[in-house]
Amino acid sequence: MGENTTVRWLLFFFLPALFVYGLLHVYSSKPAEAKKSADLTAEEEAGRKVYNKFCVGCHGENGDGKTLAAEFFRDKPPNFHTAVFRWKSTPEGCLPTDEDLLHVLNWGIPQTPMPSFKLVPEVQKRAVIAYIKTFARDKWEKGQPDPQKCQSVYKDIKRPDYFGTPESIERGKNLYAMNCAACHGNNGEGDGPVAATLPVPPTDLTYPVRAAGPKPEDTFRVLTVGLEGSPMPKFDYLSEQDRWDLVSYIAYLMNKGK
Repeated sequence: MGENTTVRWLLFFFLPALFVYGLLHVYSSKPAEAKKSADLTAEEEAGRKVYNKFCVGCHGENGDGKTLAAEFFRDKPPNFHTAVFRWKSTPEGCLPTDEDLLHVLNWGIPQTPMPSFKLVPEVQKRAVIAYIKTFARDKWEKGQPDPQKCQSVYKDIKRPDYFGTPESIERGKNLYAMNCAACHGNNGEGDGPVAATLPVPPTDLTYPVRAAGPKPEDTFRVLTVGLEGSPMPKFDYLSEQDRWDLVSYIAYLMNKGK
């Protein structure tokens, strides 16, 4: 890895974290702290300490996302009491998998204030996942509402040979105009005619880092299950080839001219 590449990744991973950390300390001389509870397991208590170190400034001591820092964000932090998570690989109405939540902690959510915590030890990240679940313990203890339906779609995603070909990009361009341009804009910059009316701003698809994750499979997953709790619907009514053609065109939008 070259020096310039290393610097770019360091900026990507750490600048958002420094911004959030700064907001926490500027707006509170005594930072908020999630309170210790007698019913926490050892792992959950360890996760509470990690949460207080990295998460409480934006997500709040009660896990509801109502914080001073969050007032500055266009895309608000989730309310953990609902157990509804946007970036996941399970269908609407289903809980995310632990791997989904770990993916968000590792990758962050580019174009939002949610930074990457890739360099935090995995044992701490899994502990904070366990703690986050305590805000909606009843929902997590009940488990998936339909275990057969609520499977991660990742296991069924296989990138086809035609992904990224000129023919696939051209087919995807036509599909994009019909299904995506109203929100994401003709050029994919998140400025479509209905974008300003939406409670969650559409993703700028030309941004050099994909919010869903670094792989085309991550974009395909979003098209398949949508982003629950946001205006982004699922497009599972489109054929698998149509969705992959859309992914081809979305990748083209991100990389064209580069």
